[in-house]
This record gives sequence, structure tokens and C-alpha cells, in this order.
Amino acid sequence: MRKFLALIFCCGFLFCSKSIVKMDAPEKFEGLTQLVLASQTQNISFTETLKKRAFVVFASKALVQVESNVTFDFYMDFEKDGYQIKLNDDKTVLHVTAPPIRVKKPVINKSVVSYPQRGILVNEEKEAVAILEDLTERFIREGEKLLEEDRVKTKCNEKLTEYLLGMSKEMGYNKVEKIDIKYQADRKPPEGPKPPA
Repeated sequence: MRKFLALIFCCGFLFCSKSIVKMDAPEKFEGLTQLVLASQTQNISFTETLKKRAFVVFASKALVQVESNVTFDFYMDFEKDGYQIKLNDDKTVLHVTAPPIRVKKPVINKSVVSYPQRGILVNEEKEAVAILEDLTERFIREGEKLLEEDRVKTKCNEKLTEYLLGMSKEMGYNKVEKIDIKYQADRKPPEGPKPPA
């Protein structure tokens, strides 16, 4: 059992967490801390409505449309989140408690801005700059939504299963026929103290 853990560690895939998970093996090995399981590139478009008012009664409205090509990477962080791994008694099943799947900061490959409607009181170009500066945070939320889709979860699970099964065979553990994966729940940051009533 310990020999198997050491071989996997040396391969540089699984990284022992210093604070979250304690392994049975006393040795500590360094390696990759993250593994990208899937990537998805797609076009995202949205329109912002901008309103300005002057002298109470006079109002102006403009529209700013943004079209972006964005790449999302879905990954695991073994160092930060920790993990557990073990073989069953007859060494045919590898049981893995894996980190939660996360989404990296999106890569914005290209963005195009247009103005379907202009307003007399609105500086559309200035407003567009502010919108573009906030794109990364906006698209992080889009990536989190994608992570809730079954097809993304399935793709990530298949990639991890394929990787672990292939590694087992390369290490000479040819009896391994199945990878049993359980994912840790995503740990949200603790809430701050509530303000007094």
C-alpha cells in the first residue's frame, strides 16, 4: 500500500496537503499541485443599459453591447484542498477522495464593443472601459454556472478516471480495473461576524 502511494507521489500528480489531509505514508513528496481536467471556450455576449438624468426631468439612455470569446479551465488543487487515496484488499479498485472541482480565472481571448443606442448625456466609450475592466469578475460567475452543468462534471470525472487508471497501469498495478472517486464538498470561506442588532 505504501509502495503504491509513493509511486503515485513520485509521478508528480498527487500532492500531500500539509494542513488538511494526513496520509498513512510517512514520506512527503513534491510534485504538481494542480491538475486541469477540462477546458471550454465559448462566445458570451451581453448588453448594458446606461441611463443619465439632468435637471430632474431630462433623461438619456444608451446601450453598450459586449461580445467576448472566453476560455474556462476546470481544475483540482491538491495542495490546497488535500486528498485521500487507497487500494481495496484485492487491489482491483482504487478509492480516491478528490478535491472539489474549481474554475480558474477565465482567459478573455477577444472582446468587441458596439453601441446599439447612443444617449446625449452618456459617454459610451468611457462607460465601455469600465465594463471591460470588470469582465473577468463577470465571467468568473459564468464559469461557476458552467461547473454546475452535468456535461462539464461528466467530462471532468472521465478525465480524472482515465488519468488515474492509466497511471495505475504504467506503475505496474495491472489489477486495477475501477477508479472509485468521491469529491470533497467545496469549502466556502467562513462568514464574518454579524453586525449587532
